[in-house]
Amino acid sequence: MLKSKKLVICFLVALMVFGGSFVFAESHDTEHYAMVVFLKGSEFFNWAYGGMEDAAAQIGNIEVEYRGPADWDAVAEARTIEQLIAKGVDGILVTAGAADPLVPAINKAIAAGIPVVTFDSDAPRSNRLSFVGTNNFEAGKRAGEAMVEWLNGKGQVGISTFPGPDHLVQRINGFKEGLKGSNVEIVATANDEGKVSVAESQITAMLQSNPEIDAIFCAHGNPGAGAAAAVKNLGMEDQVQIMGFDFGMPVIERIEKGTIKATVGQNPYLMGYIGLQMLWNANQETRLKSEPFGHVPPGVDTGVRILDKNDIDVFLDPPAFVRGN
Repeated sequence: MLKSKKLVICFLVALMVFGGSFVFAESHDTEHYAMVVFLKGSEFFNWAYGGMEDAAAQIGNIEVEYRGPADWDAVAEARTIEQLIAKGVDGILVTAGAADPLVPAINKAIAAGIPVVTFDSDAPRSNRLSFVGTNNFEAGKRAGEAMVEWLNGKGQVGISTFPGPDHLVQRINGFKEGLKGSNVEIVATANDEGKVSVAESQITAMLQSNPEIDAIFCAHGNPGAGAAAAVKNLGMEDQVQIMGFDFGMPVIERIEKGTIKATVGQNPYLMGYIGLQMLWNANQETRLKSEPFGHVPPGVDTGVRILDKNDIDVFLDPPAFVRGN
């Protein structure tokens, strides 16, 4: 007790002598950030969450969680954001399964003072602070340019995609731009509904209706395996070349076997890594501000490249996260 009294007296004397100018380090509670995806279990999002975890560990005093529906569902994502708002998280990193259904939930979070950054697939009409991810138009353009090179400037192409997500629209628009100036033309589009099983049947029907197709562009990660199966089942392996998207194991394994020629490789790890840093920064006092948030850039392009058989070794051992709800 005597020792405690002496410490208090010394503290009071110090305040009088130095005019109360002592600044003591504040204690900070652990901050809580969440990633919300439209397809939990996707290897692509596992890579992104790995980047988020690494950034959280480097900043320190941060907990992260992984949320999202088991099936591609933007409405379920919106409900998840509402739950996180009620929970009072410190920031949300979300990829929009479809752009518009998430706008009200994102805007509600921003209005509540919770920073929101989108990644991979944007909700550009929302009030989100920033988008971190691939420039999807440029990614599609790179794929189109590669396709022109594969076909020596002339041929017929089919596309596998589905309506709704803004990032797929941008990829298709970019792909068309990449074909300009060539004699490569898009002759059919298959609606794969975002599902591997549907992709196989729809691409099979597309090839049967358009037997002159020389190549298929898969605008997202799921239809690659379905395209390879459809081409094999129809005995068109020597005729039809396949451009996949992303580096999920079904795509990587088929590139290794030669049934998919190449894939458009994004950088999901960097999306999660930078996304968490941006959310954290939005909660800090910065010289430049967008009230009530700290300063973050309006967007970050994480880059893309075309990956073929010579580039896939690093992706043969993907992270296998089972967390989330």
